[in-house]
Amino acid sequence: MSYQDYGPYIPVIMLITFVLLFVWVLLPGNKKRFDEAAQAPFADEDAPVNTGKNDANNGRDL
Repeated sequence: MSYQDYGPYIPVIMLITFVLLFVWVLLPGNKKRFDEAAQAPFADEDAPVNTGKNDANNGRDL
């Protein structure tokens, strides 16, 4: 098979993939999981960072 055989179908496959991913993201059952993943970077934000060094913290408060 060459590109001439399957090339015209690539945009159709890409469109179907996009629509399926869009539907999957919008399903109500996935909302809790996506909300938890969205908050993951902010988890343990208040925890102090221990680098093991006794320097002046470069003017930052820990």
